[in-house]
Amino acid sequence: MIVYKTHNWFHAIWHFHTGATAISLFKRLAVVLIYVIVVTVGELNFLDIRLKNTPTEFLSTMGILLSLLILFRTNTAYDRFYEGRRTWGTLINTCRNLAVYYNAILGDSRPVDQLFFTKVISNFPFALKNHLRDDRNFDEFDETTPGTLDMLQRFDHVPNGVVSQLRNRTEQLYREGIISDAQLINLNSMITILLDVTGICERIKSTPIPFSYNLFIKIFIAFYIMIMPFSIIVEYGYLTIPAVMLVSYIMVGLELIGEEIEEPFGLERNNLPLNQLSQVIRVSVHEIFGYNLPKVEKDAAKLGFVIVT
Repeated sequence: MIVYKTHNWFHAIWHFHTGATAISLFKRLAVVLIYVIVVTVGELNFLDIRLKNTPTEFLSTMGILLSLLILFRTNTAYDRFYEGRRTWGTLINTCRNLAVYYNAILGDSRPVDQLFFTKVISNFPFALKNHLRDDRNFDEFDETTPGTLDMLQRFDHVPNGVVSQLRNRTEQLYREGIISDAQLINLNSMITILLDVTGICERIKSTPIPFSYNLFIKIFIAFYIMIMPFSIIVEYGYLTIPAVMLVSYIMVGLELIGEEIEEPFGLERNNLPLNQLSQVIRVSVHEIFGYNLPKVEKDAAKLGFVIVT
């Protein structure tokens, strides 16, 4: 995710135009540039197929309709992005609450169980992050007890495996009388939230913008850009070229931004910083249970640690 200071416009604009989305935008604008140059030069010097008698209201009406479609498209994509961030906020709060609750129940009398819950709760956000990115990497996981990572690797759905470990140990403590009935009910409700969060993230990831709607917007944008030079060349002359390029930059750029943020859990520059959010949970949980992490891991949870690439 890009980290920038909101008051530094030039810095933000520079970083936006160095990313993969900007490169994809420039490739499409290059095609538009070639097209509009050919049309403009051909119209002014060789052919005469410009739309002289076309009312100006026609292009204006099409522009308004297209703007509404792009606005809806962008808002829908941002709603998915914001829901993903809000869901991960719920995950952060739930993991902290679980850590506080387990720590209060166990106290200092059961250090083995304290360490177990510290590692299991810390493992869950990394399991969810990798699951959403279709990654089977276990290097970021903590080994809770010998063989637990091997057990997790047998799960196709690793977040389920982590929650299973958490619930099994909780039920074991309940049978031993360490956890009371009321405490078990409260813990179960918080553990359930972990899988609720997983389900919401999976829904966001697996429910893209409908293909027909997405394709229609692209066709509409292409059609609008194709007829625009013929409609304004009488008044603009060679200024048709920069005018069409400016309109194309805005419309195509908004469409590409919508495509990027509609799937917020990926590795694009404007996706959610899941690595950092997972590290925030790990640092918080270890601190609650009284375990000190190295400074480099604490720094990895800070906003300024995110590197713009």
